[in-house]
Amino acid sequence: MELETKQLSDDALVARFRRGDADAFAELYQRHRHGLYGYALSLTRDEARAADVAQELWLGFLESVERLASVVNIQGYLYRSLRNRVMDDFRRKKREQKALAEGSQPLNLVRPRDTVVSREEAESLNKALARLPQEQQEVVLLRIYGEMKFADIADVLQTNTKTVESRHRLALEKLREWLQTTEE
Repeated sequence: MELETKQLSDDALVARFRRGDADAFAELYQRHRHGLYGYALSLTRDEARAADVAQELWLGFLESVERLASVVNIQGYLYRSLRNRVMDDFRRKKREQKALAEGSQPLNLVRPRDTVVSREEAESLNKALARLPQEQQEVVLLRIYGEMKFADIADVLQTNTKTVESRHRLALEKLREWLQTTEE
């Protein structure tokens, strides 16, 4: 059953979980937990808060799984729900929103263990990512952590695909320019 479960789509896993297959939920969780945590960390800039938000997301998912029958894109739903939870939290806590806007906390969007980059390369990339406008930064992070397609990112950010593609292209151009400048 485990081999069979790994090849199922997210939608099929949710359907199986709704019928009582706990292994289906475990597979769905394993597929998305790292990406969701990484995205939460990039938004909250706080490891403990990111872990809490991710856990709250999964608890909310379990509570609302019966209502997910009409959800077309489970991955998009998870990332959008996570983003909404973080944004709601920021709105409730003006102090944290101000700290986020000021960038008072160090931003570690990419860590050496996340990719094949060295510590120095990760540090340079984090500095460059932190310079990007929030809209471009989110697109890049969803590509990194969610390994999402542009259409799925557009769904999460509730914008159109062309806007996402444009933000991604501009972000990559800026990152290349900034990273080449630091290498010279």
